[in-house]
Amino acid sequence: MTPKILILSIALAATFIIGTHYFAEMHQLKVFALFLALTSCFYGGATLTPSGAKYLKIEMPFVVIVFMSSFLGLILSPVWIAIGFFIHGFWDVLHHFNKVKTPVVKWFPPLCAIFDVLVGIFILAWWF
Repeated sequence: MTPKILILSIALAATFIIGTHYFAEMHQLKVFALFLALTSCFYGGATLTPSGAKYLKIEMPFVVIVFMSSFLGLILSPVWIAIGFFIHGFWDVLHHFNKVKTPVVKWFPPLCAIFDVLVGIFILAWWF
């Protein structure tokens, strides 16, 4: 991971957290849940490419697990949304080190992993 990716990840996470706090404060948790649900689909979407189709059985359970954590976060506890971000970050790390080989651009997994972990930490710190 390059310093540029690290700085960009931190800047994006901070912008997302601060932006949702100031522009959607009453709905911030809902925005986090919706964003998590959206991000759960990125790797699943990569399986729609000809070179990614063979990874569908690996990616789709992950998509469902992360998507469900966003849903559970809205109906049970914000902890589930944080868990979903941490799971997604772990999945990003697996992609970064080619443990899961679904084709994505090289810079995406490390950027997303840092972003996910920072947002997950914020959710735990803010709501608990």
